[in-house]
Parts: sequence; C-alpha cells; structure tokens
Amino acid sequence: MPDFPENRLALAEKIDPELLQMLARMSRRQQRQILLLLMVVENLLFEMMRERRAREDLE
Repeated sequence: MPDFPENRLALAEKIDPELLQMLARMSRRQQRQILLLLMVVENLLFEMMRERRAREDLE
C-alpha cells in the first residue's frame, strides 16, 4: 500500500488523546500486538477496495 505521510498525519491528528495515553501505558508487547492487528485490518481493507475496483472494471 502506498505511504502518503500527509494523509497519515491528518489521520493521526484525529486520534483521541485519551486513546493515545492508554496506548502509552500499555506494555511494549501489547503495543506491538495492536500495531500488528491494525496492519492486518489495513491490508484487509486495501484488498477489499482492490476487489471492488476490479469488479467495477468488469461491469
């Protein structure tokens, strides 16, 4: 997936500060697990978008 720093910065600014504080209090292991989960979700969403575009192109 392409990395667009300006889009990620805008997204990061929308994150609830309380959520960031909660993540900061977690252990490094838990933080890595959450990061991995988010990466999996991002990849799944990307694949879903790709499949949708492919179906639309076939129509």
